[in-house]
Amino acid sequence: MMGREDRVEKISFESVKTGTVLASVVHTVNQETFWKNSVASFDYNPVHNDPEWVKTAMPFKIPKTVGHGMMTMSFMTSVVTNWAVPAMLKVTKVTSKFTKPVEQEWTITCTGVISEKHYISKGKNFIVVEVKAVNQAGQLVALGEVEIVFPD
Repeated sequence: MMGREDRVEKISFESVKTGTVLASVVHTVNQETFWKNSVASFDYNPVHNDPEWVKTAMPFKIPKTVGHGMMTMSFMTSVVTNWAVPAMLKVTKVTSKFTKPVEQEWTITCTGVISEKHYISKGKNFIVVEVKAVNQAGQLVALGEVEIVFPD
């Protein structure tokens, strides 16, 4: 029988290289995606949930609902967690900036690159991954940084 440790790919701080590109995460969003994120976040703002209201109010100067910023942040963060969590690494900080509202029927591609490596001491060494999200036209919709601490 295979134990948990046999299935976990170990990643050591020493083996990580700046410039390493993590696997991308791609999501196509629609109104149902926005509604599900409303339930998950308890954010029922009509800008995300009420297509009829937003047609006349147009808070972002478009007649469509838009996605939650936290939805976009979670997409970007999943680039890092897909890599770090199976290796038992600890995400300690996430920062993000939203540059463009995410519209319905957009395809969002999130990428991440290891940009910094900080030698502190055993159990406190950390890396920084720069993340970004772009739409299908290549327009930047968000960017951020995620810090990961290595237990070794």
